[in-house]
Amino acid sequence: DAAFLQSAVSRYADKISVGIDIKDGYVAIKGWTEKSEENAFDFCAKMEKLGVRAVICTDISRDGMLAGPSFELYTRLQSSYDAVDFTVSGGISSMKDIEQCASLGLRKVIIGKAIYENRITLKDIERWLLNE
Repeated sequence: DAAFLQSAVSRYADKISVGIDIKDGYVAIKGWTEKSEENAFDFCAKMEKLGVRAVICTDISRDGMLAGPSFELYTRLQSSYDAVDFTVSGGISSMKDIEQCASLGLRKVIIGKAIYENRITLKDIERWLLNE
């Protein structure tokens, strides 16, 4: 509901994040079982136009795979929409992935399975943050 989102963003822009799940370049819907007809970049352009400042973006082909995130996708998104701060979700497998995200200007990541499988510990993250 674009009108509702725009109203909410106009009042609470710094407290709202919009989530987008991407499958083969398109917005995934219905619990990732279907691709919509909307291109992910077109969707993000709409979000930026509505004033959305934060987008949590999951490349579902990488989520839970521990194969590294889609660096190219996230870099293209971040460079295409300066007013939006993207959170990388899906594929983070090691501290090297986090370091590469940071070097590419991607400042936010969601780490899931890598923590559960002890590939990344909270101590690793703390050390890295303190050295940054």
